[in-house]
Amino acid sequence: MSIDGKHVYNIEIDTMEDAKKLVATATKLKGRILLRSGAKFSVNAKSLLGVVLAKKLNWDNIQIVMDNDYYHEFEQFIKD
Repeated sequence: MSIDGKHVYNIEIDTMEDAKKLVATATKLKGRILLRSGAKFSVNAKSLLGVVLAKKLNWDNIQIVMDNDYYHEFEQFIKD
């Protein structure tokens, strides 16, 4: 889904291993990649500390927001 020129998908991070995989994938890609919960909170998806913090704080409705569409790279985390 594209919003204001950004590619936005709802994702799920269930385990610490998921968080590590998501960060490892994000760091290999170009452009800005954020995790967002609502309009208030966002963290850099290339930061393990940021992703773990999002998981630890039990953010609801986590979205990944990207400059480029990397749907296939993050497909295992995307939920419908």
